[in-house]
Amino acid sequence: MKKKIIAGLALTLLTSFGGLSAEGNSYADVPQNHWVYAEIDALVQDKLIVGYDAAVYDKNKVATRYEMARFLANALSKYEQADTQQKTKIDRLAQEFAVELNTLGVRTAQTKQYLPQEPVQPAKETKAKKTSVTIDGETLIEAMDVDSVEHAGSEAYNWRQRLHINADFNDRVSYKSRIQAGGKFGSGNSSNEMRFTRSFIQVKDFFGVNQFQAGRLPLATGRYMAMALQGDADGFALRHQFDKTRLDGYWVVPEKDTHVRGVNLNFAPEKSFEYNIGYIAADTSPKTSTPAANYVDAGLSWEMKKGVTSVLNYTKSDAPGSPNAWAAQLSYNWVSGKRQTGFYTYEGLVNNRVPHDQAIAIIYRDIEKNALPGHYGNFGGFGKVDQNGHKGFMLGYQNMVMDGIRLSLQYQNLEEKTTGDRDHRYYGAFDMYFN
Repeated sequence: MKKKIIAGLALTLLTSFGGLSAEGNSYADVPQNHWVYAEIDALVQDKLIVGYDAAVYDKNKVATRYEMARFLANALSKYEQADTQQKTKIDRLAQEFAVELNTLGVRTAQTKQYLPQEPVQPAKETKAKKTSVTIDGETLIEAMDVDSVEHAGSEAYNWRQRLHINADFNDRVSYKSRIQAGGKFGSGNSSNEMRFTRSFIQVKDFFGVNQFQAGRLPLATGRYMAMALQGDADGFALRHQFDKTRLDGYWVVPEKDTHVRGVNLNFAPEKSFEYNIGYIAADTSPKTSTPAANYVDAGLSWEMKKGVTSVLNYTKSDAPGSPNAWAAQLSYNWVSGKRQTGFYTYEGLVNNRVPHDQAIAIIYRDIEKNALPGHYGNFGGFGKVDQNGHKGFMLGYQNMVMDGIRLSLQYQNLEEKTTGDRDHRYYGAFDMYFN
């Protein structure tokens, strides 16, 4: 009896707050002379109400609306077995107890039409999402010396300024660009004017592909190893991730009248290890007189222990003589432990967000003439060793000397493969990042 009184009080409170109407009070008694007693009893006799409910139903005992709804729910479960006359009874009862049945979680075609309809809410006006735009940049000041090249005054000193503009139009479409200018100290000529070296649209979930890019793109085959190709080029690229495998495809024009097409598969079975295989087809490069050829490329990156990483890459061409190129790098970052996924200088040795981060790398390479498509990689020569292929090593060091300022030092010792001439390059630079 106490439970019934408490439940009744709870329902009264719900009714006062708009939870249930008085007509839908499941604990209200159904008057003894109400027609539903006879209808429910008929369904019991017809065995459309069965089991425990049929056993406890008593047409001579006052029942609550909740109890009546429970008996009716039993009959609704056998609705398809009822004849026409029985269905008429069930439908009539469903109309009477639609609210109680709904409270019990019973919603059927018979009850739904009798439930009060929720008012249709007018569509809310929403403001269009504003485009999110960020701008950051970097300033480079560098000095270099090549033994076989005579430098006159400021010719040894260069500067470069970059501005990056990133705009997110919505969750899928964004725009990315890079405005760049550079030149020699004191040159003061029009070549120092800024121009867009990158300007492309990026779309996520492009007809089932994770990412699509079109415009002037950052060009790099493979993951980050990019021995054969690196730079900026006009065209489009696709990227899709299959669990631990990533597929890249691209068709670009890095220079006038030169088309480069390729695909690359990158596998990363573990966080510390990944490898890639790729195919590249390139037209003749008028800029460097490189013949049209096809190239196969394979590389790997392995973090042997925290901060110690090795990177290997091999490329073979079907140009005359079937030239090939390979490079190996060992790096060590003893502050942040940054893992190298690609070759220095395409990828920095330090984390630009970690002050005083430091790292060193040594790279050995052996590049035969025409083994790479054009001079788009990190492994072009200089001075005496610029044209006919070369081999030798580079030693690099980087240090985030303070927030936003990076020091880079390099030394290269290369030998031309045809003549045996050797040349040396010394390089130092400050990169300053801002946002």
